[in-house]
Amino acid sequence: MIWPYLLAALWTSCLCGTASAMRTSLQTRQAEESNTTAAGSGGTTGSGGLCPPLMRELLASRAKQNTIMFAVINEAQFDFARNWLHWVKKVGIDYYFVAATDANTSRRLIDMDEPCFDRVDEKVTALGLQWGHEGWRHMTWAKVFVLDAIVDWGFNVVVSDVDVVWFKDPLPLFDIHQDAGKRIRATCCSARMARAAIMILAIADWRRAAAHITTSTLECAYKLMRTPIVQPHPTAERLKGAFNNSVWMGIIPPSIASNAHSYFLQRLHKVKQVEPYMVHMTWTYNGIPGKRSRLRDAGLWMVDSPEYYNDGSFVTVDLNHPEAPLDYNSWNENEDMVSYHLDSIHKQLQQVYVGMALAAVAKRAFILPQFQCYCEKIWYSVVRCRVVDAQTMPLPVPCPQDYLFDPGHYVDFPDAHGPPLNVREASFLQHEAVPDEIKDSVLTIRPSAELGCTDCTKEEAAEGGGKTVLVPPGLKDGQLLLLLGDKYASYRVWRLSFTGVGTTRRAFGGFSNATHAIQFDKRMEHITTSFCCRRKEETGRYHKEKEMAVMLQMYKEFNFSSLHAAPPRL
Repeated sequence: MIWPYLLAALWTSCLCGTASAMRTSLQTRQAEESNTTAAGSGGTTGSGGLCPPLMRELLASRAKQNTIMFAVINEAQFDFARNWLHWVKKVGIDYYFVAATDANTSRRLIDMDEPCFDRVDEKVTALGLQWGHEGWRHMTWAKVFVLDAIVDWGFNVVVSDVDVVWFKDPLPLFDIHQDAGKRIRATCCSARMARAAIMILAIADWRRAAAHITTSTLECAYKLMRTPIVQPHPTAERLKGAFNNSVWMGIIPPSIASNAHSYFLQRLHKVKQVEPYMVHMTWTYNGIPGKRSRLRDAGLWMVDSPEYYNDGSFVTVDLNHPEAPLDYNSWNENEDMVSYHLDSIHKQLQQVYVGMALAAVAKRAFILPQFQCYCEKIWYSVVRCRVVDAQTMPLPVPCPQDYLFDPGHYVDFPDAHGPPLNVREASFLQHEAVPDEIKDSVLTIRPSAELGCTDCTKEEAAEGGGKTVLVPPGLKDGQLLLLLGDKYASYRVWRLSFTGVGTTRRAFGGFSNATHAIQFDKRMEHITTSFCCRRKEETGRYHKEKEMAVMLQMYKEFNFSSLHAAPPRL
């Protein structure tokens, strides 16, 4: 017998009695919508240009092997929905539906001719959609009972969050272990660290097992994984008994069903030499902007406008990375590694601070360089600068943008935080949408102590092609822009090099106007995030009790507003 699969975020993990009123409300609404549709358009479009209501016939029209893929979409995350749709179509998944939770989203999906159904509840937005808010809880339980209804109709269901990128159709994966009553993709093996993003279960058995659980959904899933195994599966080695052997469970390897840590940092799919099925944007930081930046970093965000790639000009920097000791990966003292990482990151941020200042005065967007992280970031503390179950991961690793910055703070509230900063990801110039006229138009600007003048330049061939212009060190904004003039302004990318200038401080003199310097530094103070976290049991030994988490600073060595306040050197 083919049993129903459920591939879902962890919110599907418990059917608790506290939501019985919502279930009754949903059943009533389904009956009302069925009557409306019966008198209406036949199930392709609902009333008022909205998605039709959920009906069995609607799902059957697109089911493949009696399976549908299902995602929930709201207006606040519609750009993620568009990215999700891009990838499911690219890999040939044609059995998907999307559920619209607000009227605007419903209309947009109809305009895009996407297969959808209507789950509009306008109260949810007012109650709050952030994790843990009442609106989030309300929508979560509504999703559970929608899934319950779908499974009652006999469909296999693949439920996907919209912050998932699909690389392969999952149907072949599900066929491998058809005896599995429940399968959880977890990021590790200990319940303390588990963050299940995907699960597959036989819904009927699962309902019976979870009917009397009234605790949180996380605890519900953890109990499944922690319950001692009574006996192995008679034929399937990868399946184990759980929940007093009422359910067979298999863990999908994080190398093929990845989270943002196993995919971007551990790169387990490369280590194991396998092709991943998907990556889910868990284990990221700074909310929705952080998830979006992680996808942009990897070239997996496909829905920016053409103007994002084509318009304007840019500044970036050739980042000098401090070299780690050769035996760094064999160090055992966590605090030594954390201290080295913080020192290294602040040296890199100081260089980027200067580059961002040049971008601000030249009115160009700034392309982030690729930072190197000598320590991970994790909310419950690092062990040897790594997630506890990733001790073999070599360091350094390329820093995700959300490790260092809050991408939502680049442009917000200019009155409070200074002029907005237009930022592009480190992989920007490698993106397929960036035209060659930008990629091939790069000028390296190298402040050089060789020049003993303040108003001269010298040209050299750049390494790897292109052109380098040597300029005097320490020039302020007006001097440098005048010196570069129209001759070099036509280059779409200015690449600031610190080679040969001696110190970062001598590369660029900053702002002639003190107010402009102060406003710029306000923005710089606002864009960084924190390193987290030292181990609590170690902080006393190193007198770091108040430094479990450390706010990163763009200018650990110097800033331009302080240079204006300092007395002139004699």
